[in-house]
Amino acid sequence: MLSEQAKQAIEFSRKYIKSGQAPQTPEIALAARKGADEGNKYDLPEEVTLKAVDEGGVKGEFYLRADSPKAVLMFLHGGAYATGTVYSRRKVAIKLGQAIGSGIDVFAVDYTQYPEGRHPAAQEDIMRAYDYLRGLYDQVLVFGESAGATLALTLTLQLKDEGKKLPERVSVFSPVINQLNTSASEYLRTERDPMLVGATAPVPYFDEPAKIDPLISPIYGDFTGFPPLFINCGSEEVKYDSSAILNNLCEKAGVDVQWHVWQDLFHVFILFDMPETDLAIKQIGEFFKAGVKFD
Repeated sequence: MLSEQAKQAIEFSRKYIKSGQAPQTPEIALAARKGADEGNKYDLPEEVTLKAVDEGGVKGEFYLRADSPKAVLMFLHGGAYATGTVYSRRKVAIKLGQAIGSGIDVFAVDYTQYPEGRHPAAQEDIMRAYDYLRGLYDQVLVFGESAGATLALTLTLQLKDEGKKLPERVSVFSPVINQLNTSASEYLRTERDPMLVGATAPVPYFDEPAKIDPLISPIYGDFTGFPPLFINCGSEEVKYDSSAILNNLCEKAGVDVQWHVWQDLFHVFILFDMPETDLAIKQIGEFFKAGVKFD
């Protein structure tokens, strides 16, 4: 049974988020970012030190918690490559780091979005950020939600293709693995998902959304040799089929993959304050913790 907070989140999303969706324009994207920041103000916990980074093509925020960190969590926010921000996801990023353990720092990547840039700008940004973190930490974990989940997948696929050291573990929440919104769940769950409208036009960040390219649509990727992966999604979301297909592709490739479907919940519900979010963060933290060497 859903918590009262979850029911309120569903009502809020249906009334204010889904109802306001329209074809993305530069003005709408920038206004959505401003609204996301204004609606998600968050005071940092006393044990967390904020360190902003903007150097060598790497931009983002460190949430430092450890004197002798054992690993770093690379956090990739969502927002359809246009409307998300690092600031609006601070609370989720920090809570994930806390759930993993005291020896974990967090770095939230501020990557290029539409309208400031188009593919492959975000991909290039997160690749630079990953190399930067590898130079500072022995162990790198990767988490992404929505478009950030897609980037977590494309990052790891490119690293694998280039023969570079892979993240110790990857967790994705409500991933999108095909930029053409034509899967069955896009149509069958459009009335059920309070967050997103299904079967919409591709996001304008991609000039060639139909291109057969795993760095655009991970459905075309080879997942052989992929690190342990934890997939989370809601049963009601229009992007449900992305998680189902990703899980299937990884199982066939022999990946150590887990898939959790949250009944009666929706796209990226982890962004809302509710007991279900707390439980999801706890489980993701346990998944990551199992892949970190703390000694």
